[in-house]
Order: sequence, then C-alpha cells, then structure tokens
Amino acid sequence: MPRGASISDRRDALAQTQRELSAELDRLRREEEYLLLKVRQAREQVRYYEGLLELLRRDWGQTPGLSDLVRRLG
Repeated sequence: MPRGASISDRRDALAQTQRELSAELDRLRREEEYLLLKVRQAREQVRYYEGLLELLRRDWGQTPGLSDLVRRLG
C-alpha cells in the first residue's frame, strides 16, 4: 500500500484482507474436518483387515505370514 494512502483506503484494504483471511480459515477448517474423517475411516479399515487376518490365521490353524496368506487366497 502506498505510503500516502488515506486512512480510509488503509481501512478498506485491511477489511478486505480480513475477509479473505477469514474465508481461507473457514476453508482450512473444512479441509481439516474432511482429513480427520478420512483418517478415522482409514483406521477403521485397518482394524477390519487386521481382524480378518486374525480370523484367517485362526481358521487355518497356524500363523502364516502375509505373503503366504496372499498366495493361498490367489
């Protein structure tokens, strides 16, 4: 902003900057909520597949490695 800008111009520029920053903050909050949801969903999937892996190990009566399980399923 030019040094000789009027107080009114400065006030308007600051108000515009505040609106822009507020909008960006709202966008970032929404993005954070979305990412937290995705992390929660990913953790649920990991728990599901860990449970499935444990069930397969128990059903086969041993504790095969992951590569062995994949080979058997294929």
